[in-house]
Amino acid sequence: MWVLHAHWRPPKRPTDAGGVLFWAEDLAGLHSPPSPPANGQGKTQDHPFCVSPEQLRQRLGEGTPLAEATPETATLSLPSDEHTPWPSPELNPLYEMDQASTPRLRPWRVKGLWLPIAKAFSILTTLPPEGVSGQVHLGQDARYWQVVCNLVLEVLAQQKYLPVLLHPSEPRGQYLARWQPVLDGPNDAQRLLQLERAMPPVCRAERQPNPRGTPVFPEARFLLDAFIKSATDALVRTWGRSQMPLIPPDSDQIQDRWLEALFRPDPVVRASLAQVRALHSTLQAWLRNLQVAGDEHFRVAFLLEAPPASEEPSADGTWELHYLLQSRSDPSLLISAEDVWFRSSHELARISDRLVAPQERLLAGLGYAARFFPPILTSLAARHPTGISLDTPAAYRFLREVAPILEQAGFGVLVPPWWNQRGARLGVRVRLKPATPQAPGEASGLLNLAALVRFEWEIALGETTLTREAFEALVALKSPLVQVRGQWVLLDSAQVEAAIRFWEKQRQGTEVTLLEATRLALGSEQVHDLPVDAVEAEGWLAEWLERLKEPQRLTELPQPRTLRGELRPYQRLGFSWLAFFRRYGLGACLADDMGLGKTIQTLALLLHEKEVAGQLPGPVLLVCPTSVVTNWQREAERFAPSLRLLIHQGPNRLRDEAFREAAQQADLVVTSYALLRQDQALLESVSWFGVVLDEAQNIKNPSARQSQAARRLSAQFRLALTGTPVENRLDDLWSIMHFLNPGYLGSLQTFRREFALPIQRFGDQHAAERLRRMVAPFILRRVKTDPRVIQDLPEKIEVKQYCTLSEEQATLYQAVVDKTLAQIEQSQGMQRRGLILSMITQLKQVCNHPAQYLHQPLDERLESALQNGRSGKLNRLIEMLEEVIASGDRALVFTQFAEMGDLLAKALPLHLGVPVYFLHGGTPPRQREQMVRRFQEDEHSPPIFILSLKAGGLGLNLTRANYVFHFDRWWNPAVENQATDRTFRIGQKRNVQVHKLITQGTLEERIDELIESKIGLAQSIIGEDESWLTELSNEQLRDLVALRTHGKETYESVR
Repeated sequence: MWVLHAHWRPPKRPTDAGGVLFWAEDLAGLHSPPSPPANGQGKTQDHPFCVSPEQLRQRLGEGTPLAEATPETATLSLPSDEHTPWPSPELNPLYEMDQASTPRLRPWRVKGLWLPIAKAFSILTTLPPEGVSGQVHLGQDARYWQVVCNLVLEVLAQQKYLPVLLHPSEPRGQYLARWQPVLDGPNDAQRLLQLERAMPPVCRAERQPNPRGTPVFPEARFLLDAFIKSATDALVRTWGRSQMPLIPPDSDQIQDRWLEALFRPDPVVRASLAQVRALHSTLQAWLRNLQVAGDEHFRVAFLLEAPPASEEPSADGTWELHYLLQSRSDPSLLISAEDVWFRSSHELARISDRLVAPQERLLAGLGYAARFFPPILTSLAARHPTGISLDTPAAYRFLREVAPILEQAGFGVLVPPWWNQRGARLGVRVRLKPATPQAPGEASGLLNLAALVRFEWEIALGETTLTREAFEALVALKSPLVQVRGQWVLLDSAQVEAAIRFWEKQRQGTEVTLLEATRLALGSEQVHDLPVDAVEAEGWLAEWLERLKEPQRLTELPQPRTLRGELRPYQRLGFSWLAFFRRYGLGACLADDMGLGKTIQTLALLLHEKEVAGQLPGPVLLVCPTSVVTNWQREAERFAPSLRLLIHQGPNRLRDEAFREAAQQADLVVTSYALLRQDQALLESVSWFGVVLDEAQNIKNPSARQSQAARRLSAQFRLALTGTPVENRLDDLWSIMHFLNPGYLGSLQTFRREFALPIQRFGDQHAAERLRRMVAPFILRRVKTDPRVIQDLPEKIEVKQYCTLSEEQATLYQAVVDKTLAQIEQSQGMQRRGLILSMITQLKQVCNHPAQYLHQPLDERLESALQNGRSGKLNRLIEMLEEVIASGDRALVFTQFAEMGDLLAKALPLHLGVPVYFLHGGTPPRQREQMVRRFQEDEHSPPIFILSLKAGGLGLNLTRANYVFHFDRWWNPAVENQATDRTFRIGQKRNVQVHKLITQGTLEERIDELIESKIGLAQSIIGEDESWLTELSNEQLRDLVALRTHGKETYESVR
């Protein structure tokens, strides 16, 4: 695994553009630290982990500017121990690092590929933040400059840049034509300050020349400003070249020479010195007009103060407009005009040492603002202007017309807090009334979904509901700002006209469906060009909406009588929540953490529906990943044996009319996403009572075929189950919600326009909160640390995960069995024992992964591990670890084979995109201690810890992990429990989930059954290893290792 770095090198000369050096770290194959430098500590050494420029070009260069990039070097001062630089946190060193001693900065030479800023910008903006294919992670510096690139793109998109002519820094220097970013918006200074403070130290690791002597580390603000300026100039220069006006080649006009220099790579203006100086003087005067709001530290600001409150409706009163200076980096720092005029320069300097020429700055800003608001010009007649009094119409004009212009020009504008708020303008209140006096019963969900709700509208102004007469009385005041009960409110002419049209159209109430009423109550923004201020419900609908928004208010249902097992309190709530949505035909998403029992809650729902109605109205289709089909089958047989089960899987599955007849006789039909696509027409031909999607993130891509197939299924209710927080991923969210409640979030284009784009690109908190209000009631997510959940959980939960063999595994398994059993039947004594133990080991290797059994070389094993489908067990482990990582948890993975552990240590980072630790018998003691300490104490350490069962079974304290996976079985409960106790021991503050992976239909399943049931084997004969198996007779052994049919296929007719 690589870590890709992007090192920004600012221009060394005024005519340069600056560029980025891309270099990478790789620890592959380093199982011991590099040798100490042979030529002493005084000289700069090559970075021992640095990838060569040609390797970097071969891996990332194809189709990118890196293919033609120039190899270069840089000397970076990096944290190091005595001999070696510390690797980036994203890497997982396989050798012992000396982290016991205090690190120090040492210079290291890195080699990489250099690109000028314009080409480097395209690389930075196209690299995915999570890295490339899980094999290349972005370093802290690359991720940081990606964020800065987003700011530059915003500057370009909003055209916030100006052409300038820069004065030479040297007496005989040349004038340069540049494009300069303009970051003077209300939040720009704070954003730049945040970026300055967030710069990772590695960005400043290259010392810069210092005129005073020894090179120094550059300041973060210098690097940030240089990057933004250089990128803006280079991109406008490059992208705008095609739009450059045609200039006669023989033109001697200075403006033509300046314009030409703005678009060509060389920024030097080719003209006489006298011409350039004259142009520079003219441009400086022009720029002063564009920068009248202030400099980079302070700006002119206006504070509008409303008249005192009055209880009677009124438009009279005197408004005060105060003049101020406001700090850009700290907007709460305000200096009044009185202080500017009457405090000494020494006193003002104590307020801020960055306040330069405050009186001149204030007057220049007021003079500019007076162009747009003549009353300010009147105040300038005073010797020391501090503000001006306004009447209501003038105040409204300032708020509505002038303030936005001044804000765009960079001025600060502080308006009364009620301005532009919902309560200070005309709005609509919606009153929802049930069309029936009682809530819908347990009838068909589709009918309930379409149940009609009557709604009525009212015009409101703040907290006051307006009658037609009261509204007309306010309009008669003929003022855009009026006081109503002490509160100033806006009577916008457009909204007044909309209100008049509203009364004409809404003489009668209207009816909508329950789903439309829900959308109106939770997320409606505007109706008939008027904002919706409030939604009030009456009767059973009010109680229903409260229960929808607060699951704790639901009536908790009793556990179904036919459920074998006992629901925990939080599971009873979850099952009751699912039943609530089923009753009203609304789709719901149960997003509990892995291990909290989504399966048993779903089965409880089906049993409840069957007990209430006597039988289910039709079959329920459950779609899940292929690797989970067997687990659903076993859980249904264990907890809900009264449900008639049909498994639709494997080459011998039922088809056409035979399937339709069998499905109608079943309560639950379980199939996979692969067959949802393959048998789409067949599944669509059945009228389902319900459709349940397990691991619903499989339909996150709206255009994927399986997502479309899922939406086309006809059902009276729909459920989605997932262990990941889908509400945090907008691309997943719309697709899942559209499956559950089609149309609730609008079309995909509408969703992107109203939510995805504002939230993801512009950080719109209002849109994010509106979306949260709309979807939160339909998603129930409980995590293990929730106080309402953790008290219901046992300290340790053990779960068996049944995995199917791939076709290749099944073939290898049968071949090993046939060959070895024939040899065993012809042998005796120690030879027989050896053959049995060899066969057991080979079969366990086949069950793990074919690459392990075949002992393929490391590169081939790694490549094979990346091929989905070769190992059912590895596929299932990856699926579960994805949920662990998405939830921010940590896990231990035990295997008794060091070879398999090595394969997992290489494959999991590439699949999951995170580093892992691997501890085995050959791990040096100091490295072992270091890995354990980091895993326990460092929140940035790898979240997955792979351990060989023997090496990790004793003497370790790994309580940061709350998941344990036994990839292969030791078949001795005492040994497995000893390994599990690495995390389940004193100091563990969370519940621990233990998952034991078992390949179905193999000796793993058979031995597990024997150990659990103790049938045919006494507990006393099970020793610390598999030697007890050598005492079995040939017939017992044959029965033990025989490959049962459902190990290769998972299908079953209705019981």
